[in-house]
Amino acid sequence: MSQPIFAASLPEAANLSMGQNNRWKASPSLTSLLLTARNNYDWPSGTGAAKSQNIIIDLENDVAQLLKSPSPENTHTIAVKVSSWAGNNKKSHDQIVMSSPHIKSAIHTSILSLIAPSTVHQGLLGLCAVPGISLVIASKIYRFCDPQHGAAVDRHASYFTNSLYSNQGVRTTEFLREWSNSKHRASRLAIYSQSKLKQNLNEYIENYLPTLTDIATHLNSTHNFYTCSETKARKPWRPADVEMAAYYWWAQNGAR
Repeated sequence: MSQPIFAASLPEAANLSMGQNNRWKASPSLTSLLLTARNNYDWPSGTGAAKSQNIIIDLENDVAQLLKSPSPENTHTIAVKVSSWAGNNKKSHDQIVMSSPHIKSAIHTSILSLIAPSTVHQGLLGLCAVPGISLVIASKIYRFCDPQHGAAVDRHASYFTNSLYSNQGVRTTEFLREWSNSKHRASRLAIYSQSKLKQNLNEYIENYLPTLTDIATHLNSTHNFYTCSETKARKPWRPADVEMAAYYWWAQNGAR
């Protein structure tokens, strides 16, 4: 059964308010929470913050290099690399690796759409139709193909934004979830029917990405830059950095 991911594990003071420019602003508590989580981001847990960050930097560079000559083979390589980094399950990852020429062409067309701002929705929908690629993996591919604007969504990050309220009691996102097995030990984004996929993809485009973008813009405007654990440099936030902080905080502290 599907339902919105509602949870209340975030500190009450970690919230958003609407600025005069009609963009979200992070409260001091939320700012501090995100800074700590982003500075300490460690995925998979135990990898080490510096190594985790180095892997991400290397993958961003690899994808950027492949996109300089975005052939079907190169865009397929991007999908494989991101799927591997994301920890996609073996069956799904193997489906991506073994893609036929027809499927490689579909991946190619979809990734070209991802890197054009006006066709991101189309590109994500195309990737979601590829065997082995779900909305979670598609959004991670987008995150690496356009690291300045893209951001991944998954179980933890969607939990975080669904439980993130404004100081007026407005919920920022309402992603649907569903149980992944009959014992109800874990849950996931509801994306395995066309209607649920459509609803969650729309939520991703219309609410999730704009919220992350607003938060990144506010943190940068207030000079609350995060510190890269690999380079030790202070860096401006991107939507993907907000997502990484949200993911890591929820993975460590949030409900399952």
